[in-house]
Amino acid sequence: MLLAGCGPNVTPLADPPTPTTGSATGDSGRGWISGEPDWAGASESDAGTKMYSGAAAGTVAPAAMDAAAVLPGVGPVAGPIQPVQPVEQAGLRAGSVDDNADFADFLTYLARIHDLGIATRDFDPTGRIVVAVTGTTGLPVAGAQVTVTADGAAIASLRTTADGTARFLPALYGAAQATEATEYTFTTGDASAVAAPGSTVALQAAVAGGGPDPVALDVMFLLDATGSMGDEIGRLKDTIDAVAAQVDGFDSKPDVRFAMTLYRDQGDMFVTSTFDFTSDIGAFRAALNDVVAEGGGDYPEALEEGLASALSEPSWRDPASTLQLVFLVADAPPHIDRQVPVAYPAAVVDAVSRGIKVFPIASSESDDQAEAAFREIAAATGARFVFLSYGALGAATGESTDIAATDYEELPLDALVVRLIAEQLVALSGTQVEVPPTTLPPVTNPQGQ
Repeated sequence: MLLAGCGPNVTPLADPPTPTTGSATGDSGRGWISGEPDWAGASESDAGTKMYSGAAAGTVAPAAMDAAAVLPGVGPVAGPIQPVQPVEQAGLRAGSVDDNADFADFLTYLARIHDLGIATRDFDPTGRIVVAVTGTTGLPVAGAQVTVTADGAAIASLRTTADGTARFLPALYGAAQATEATEYTFTTGDASAVAAPGSTVALQAAVAGGGPDPVALDVMFLLDATGSMGDEIGRLKDTIDAVAAQVDGFDSKPDVRFAMTLYRDQGDMFVTSTFDFTSDIGAFRAALNDVVAEGGGDYPEALEEGLASALSEPSWRDPASTLQLVFLVADAPPHIDRQVPVAYPAAVVDAVSRGIKVFPIASSESDDQAEAAFREIAAATGARFVFLSYGALGAATGESTDIAATDYEELPLDALVVRLIAEQLVALSGTQVEVPPTTLPPVTNPQGQ
């Protein structure tokens, strides 16, 4: 699908991957889908960072826990999540915010960013409608397909996430601007309801709800592998390695697979490269340890090409029966100055149609433009915006951010990512995650952060 870089009316990717079925034992075994990237080009002087090979997480063993399980470095979690014993932390710390929890403030933030002249793609979340699908047991229904119609014509297809919700942003589908007079019809199975922009609509499906045992879980890491990430790529390897080990060791034994897509920029040794989903944690670790950060040049990077590849290239399983998560780790915005086949608003539409949550993780050099794009992607897919924190140096947010030091808890990055994954699994059971008290950074953020 060819899309004008800034067009407001976007559609899902034309050819999503054919989903595999069954458990992770049906892995394609493709490894690097187009062959391992050519890492050549990193200079010897860069070897200390760019050629870093992340240390293995070490031997971990499952730890039996009570019903109120405790995630390593996180705190108690009500429900069936029983993770492994904690491994050595990778050193990176992070916070996160949920813009859907205070959507009015999020809209105010975006309006202020645009008033300051900070450019983003044409992405208007005004009039968001949240649809919640529950089953006959009262538990959420994940993977439910919801059709949105207006004046009798279908205009959007949504897929619910782990908590049974999906978000409809009218402007992303070329629909009318949000007014109370506008109404949309939401349908799943035989259930149907009408809602106006800015509201919430509830549907009850003719299924029990909740999740299967084990839960099928596909986790994609989308990584900026340009040179500016060189000082953090080694610690990120440790972080991701620790996350994979801990999730693989959950006592609930989710049917988990991991994949990664790397991206750099036009003119580099490669623009995107994808390692396909696998349940072989050893193979995933080996591929991750080979990653080299290099190239990039200017500040914006090929984030949009990377996101499109992450959604279209690997063998994602059936969204009706699989929880699907993307963790986007980057420090720069996309190249909104150029037209690309799939701009990020179109990728968001595709992700929402498949129930894929995208959790952006902002790294050290993130600016206002990057933060705004990251938060738009996260909010639309129902995810949290995550950002690295640096104590006295503040957080990886833009100078004009509205996120204050008191707005988030600071955790080791691997513990936070494990927690975010655990929350998706717990949501299926209808239980609640007990959030630990806010832990403030050692000092307050600088002026404007």
